[in-house]
Amino acid sequence: MTMTTETFSPFGALDTNVEDVSPIQAATASDLSPEPMRAPLTSPFGSLPVYEAGTSQAQEWEDVTGELLTELEDEDFTDSLEALVDEAAARHTIDLTSWSTAPAPAEARAMLEAWIEPLVSETERSLDALSEQLSSLDLASVSETELENVFDGLGAVPAMGNEVFEQFLGGLFRKVKSFAKGAVNVVKKGVAAIGKILPIGVVLNRLKGLVRSLLRGVLQTAISRLPSSVQPIARTVAAKLGISEAEDTRRGAAQEASSPVLLAEAFDAGLVRLLSSDAGVAEDEEAAQAEADRSADAQRELDDARARLAEQLAGLGPRESAAPAVQQFLPVLLAARPLIRMAVSIIGRDRVISFVADKIALLIQGLVGPDAARQLARPLVDLGFKALGFEAPTTPTALAGEALAATVEGTMERLMDLPAEAFADELQLESALQSAFAEAAAAAIPDRFLRQDLPEREVAASGSGVWVLMPRAARPHYRYRRFSRVFVIPVTRQVARAVPWTDGGTLETYLLDRGVRSWPALAEVRVYETLPGAELGHLAQGEAAETVTGTASEQAQDFQPLTPEIAGLLIGEPALGRRIPRASGAGHQPGVHGGHHLSPWTHHRPVPGRRFVHVRPVAGPSVLHPKVRRPRRRVGLAVVLTGGSPQIRVQLRLSERQGQELATRLAPAMSGKPDPAAALATLKEMYRATLPGRIVNRLIRNGLEPDAARAGTIADKVVDGVTSALSVVLQQRPHLIASAAQDPADGMTVTITFRGVTRESLDNPLPTGIVEVTPGYGPR
Repeated sequence: MTMTTETFSPFGALDTNVEDVSPIQAATASDLSPEPMRAPLTSPFGSLPVYEAGTSQAQEWEDVTGELLTELEDEDFTDSLEALVDEAAARHTIDLTSWSTAPAPAEARAMLEAWIEPLVSETERSLDALSEQLSSLDLASVSETELENVFDGLGAVPAMGNEVFEQFLGGLFRKVKSFAKGAVNVVKKGVAAIGKILPIGVVLNRLKGLVRSLLRGVLQTAISRLPSSVQPIARTVAAKLGISEAEDTRRGAAQEASSPVLLAEAFDAGLVRLLSSDAGVAEDEEAAQAEADRSADAQRELDDARARLAEQLAGLGPRESAAPAVQQFLPVLLAARPLIRMAVSIIGRDRVISFVADKIALLIQGLVGPDAARQLARPLVDLGFKALGFEAPTTPTALAGEALAATVEGTMERLMDLPAEAFADELQLESALQSAFAEAAAAAIPDRFLRQDLPEREVAASGSGVWVLMPRAARPHYRYRRFSRVFVIPVTRQVARAVPWTDGGTLETYLLDRGVRSWPALAEVRVYETLPGAELGHLAQGEAAETVTGTASEQAQDFQPLTPEIAGLLIGEPALGRRIPRASGAGHQPGVHGGHHLSPWTHHRPVPGRRFVHVRPVAGPSVLHPKVRRPRRRVGLAVVLTGGSPQIRVQLRLSERQGQELATRLAPAMSGKPDPAAALATLKEMYRATLPGRIVNRLIRNGLEPDAARAGTIADKVVDGVTSALSVVLQQRPHLIASAAQDPADGMTVTITFRGVTRESLDNPLPTGIVEVTPGYGPR
């Protein structure tokens, strides 16, 4: 059917007689478009001093900040921020679902501030105590040993009754320790660009302000997103990330650096600024909070606008157009999605909205109105609510409106992933909009309303499931969708070994740690899609009844990215997965060193439209259900080639199951013999695939070795050194493993340190690795 409409496109004269074909009426063909991108986060710390290129001061400053930022880099600190964000998001979900009326943004923030206040107070008390200890030291003459003694004198991290708080405090102490050592090195070098160094007491007092800003960012991430007016990351930080100044905003979003990653990087930049006496910490709390409120308001308005659009689409009269309702919704969506808003502003906001709204109205017209809503409602209730165990809503047609609103929202998000050039080409634009609508409709509309030959259909089996907005108790403040069908499947060990996990292991290690002891293992597989404002903590709390016990941050680790490849391998439905764009510079070229590659989960935090999977072994004789505690990151890496303690350090964090199995191989029952070869193979399995790529990434990212081939050679050298050091310990000192296995702490950590490795000595043979084995898997 050909429809003639008047359009207001900013991209040249469009043919108003183009055939607008709905996927509900005819087939369309399109590859899966990239998923939507999240806007970069705001740094509350300002920018680093900038010196004119080519001057000696500029070079001094670049050298100093580059070295210090490298020393401050701490994966475990970023992990602690990730855990804090997940816990805060879970608390926010509780606040949304515990009251008959959801709290206003200011109320939600106040409740989260009350929750995190003990951590703020303990952090400031600890920094005051450290300031008192350091105030008598002369930074120009203090030795590294004296600094170590001061930090050792502070004792262990205070018990707070909240493991996530304690992890953050421990990470902060390590960060401050690295910063203090870096400051001492800077003072002793007499760097002219720095100017007068402030007294350490003043520096630590300012540090309290940085920590307050950091924790405010954690809470703001949990409530909605950090404020959208982006201050550029310091140039040295951007250079370390391989991002040019011009590419900062677009590429930073494309790489999808997560909130915790950006928060940690901004915090490091703020620490570096503390070195300069004329670089004050510009903190306008009132202005920052006002901007945070605006960000939260935009998220809340999107929630309300989505519900309003659903109601309008389900209630339209027979001859009413959906265009006005869509036109009202799109500006709210753009306001809550800064990157989309930025792209639209380049083209012309009003004209883009008018064009898209008119086209969507034409494509969706067969499903709007009360009659269509009633037809849509039944399969949505049967395949959605009943399948998930919910009671049917009193107004089931509201579900039809939600499905239609999801189609509109999904179309816009997919469409705005296009490059700017596509908007100037009539054919590209028409094709892209039709394909975007087809994909969005296939994800939101019940299968029976779609053409059987529609290539964008998500599942092969007819009527197998629908997407339901969740958590239902938080309506209209939804944060994710859940696919109503639960896949109960036998997982073979071969398939489990082929599915990567974000902790550096695989689905096999995950299921083994969950108690699986025979294969194939029967498992339940659930699929989710995140909405704007989502963090994994929202999923963990919203699905708490379906997950194992533990903190929200622990449960959040169970939700794993679902790509088309994994969806096809695991459940035979590849279209239920979403592709994850690989970050530029995140790894190295294939074949650089033996074909090793970096895990694709470098950035696995939620962005709108990302799909996640939760796999749970079904209870039975093959599942033992042990106490489950797993490290967030199974392989840790630190590369510090400057300062007073240059070193490369690799940590292997074994779960309790892995630690006990390793100890058994080295000290079997009396009838058996030790098997160090098998023990070494077990450890190598942990790092052989991912560690080489991570080393290459770190060397290139930090400017330590820009040539990928040379970096690959160094990575191979480190991996070989790790294997050699482990071989010696397993043969000559197996008691270290046995002792750690007997400790009541969960799991163990095997640390291999190559000391004295500098940037200049990378081409030389590595020193012998020093191996330490400690109970538990906390960071050093």
